[in-house]
Amino acid sequence: MAAKSLGLFLVLTLLASALPEFSGVVQGYNRPPARKNLDVPSDDDPESNSPEQVHISLVGADKMRVAWMTKNPSPATVEYGTSPGAYSNSATGTTNIILLFIVQHWRIHARPSFSFKTPPAAFPLTFAVAGDLGQTEWTNETLQHISRSPYDLLLLPGDLSYADFNQHLWDSFGRLVQPLASQRPWMVTEGNHEIEKIPVMHPEPFTAYNARWRMPYEESGSDSNLYYSFNVAGVHVIMLGSYTDFDPNSPQYKWLQADLAKVDRGENSLGCGAYPCPMVQF
Repeated sequence: MAAKSLGLFLVLTLLASALPEFSGVVQGYNRPPARKNLDVPSDDDPESNSPEQVHISLVGADKMRVAWMTKNPSPATVEYGTSPGAYSNSATGTTNIILLFIVQHWRIHARPSFSFKTPPAAFPLTFAVAGDLGQTEWTNETLQHISRSPYDLLLLPGDLSYADFNQHLWDSFGRLVQPLASQRPWMVTEGNHEIEKIPVMHPEPFTAYNARWRMPYEESGSDSNLYYSFNVAGVHVIMLGSYTDFDPNSPQYKWLQADLAKVDRGENSLGCGAYPCPMVQF
């Protein structure tokens, strides 16, 4: 059988001829063993309705989306400004905050304050890239490593929480990554652990992922939160979905063709893509 791949967007190719000559002993890779799952505590006060699982994402060239969860319905208001304690602006409901300054200090409805740094308008630009985070001791090491890096935004191509239908694990993951995901934009796409589909009982996949981690798909002309693109500092970034249709007649394939066709090479001289696994049909 002949294999067909999406083949429209080349993420990275390492040419053997371009690598320096190497002589020495080649050793096999021994995968380290699995490590314990983390016990991520919930809010210290079970009666509290404080915002939690706070994370931010880019929305176009000059906006940021702030997302969070509360135990009970509460005003969806973000107060923000340019210095701690000075919150002269506010946004309510589904409003996107317009990025007027390099550094924003903000709080959610008079709750604890946060701060974030927007990506630069031009090079240099630093991406952090991590996938299959889950919630184990390895996750802690990965997040600690990222926290020590001077990155501008994070790309997470699939398999976020490893919740696999367990909604409390979505909650614990949100609390686990909040210290980093509230400081820099996290741009994510789905993996197989986000599918969460049960025939007849729950036939709609990606329900929790789409509700909890909304990305700027509409701004890129996509009809699905499962694939989208965005521009940052002269780089056109495409986030693809390996677990939604990608054959030549699929909406994702047609969207990708249209998206690549309209890239402004003058404004975006570089391009990159991220997806959880290769797309191959047999």
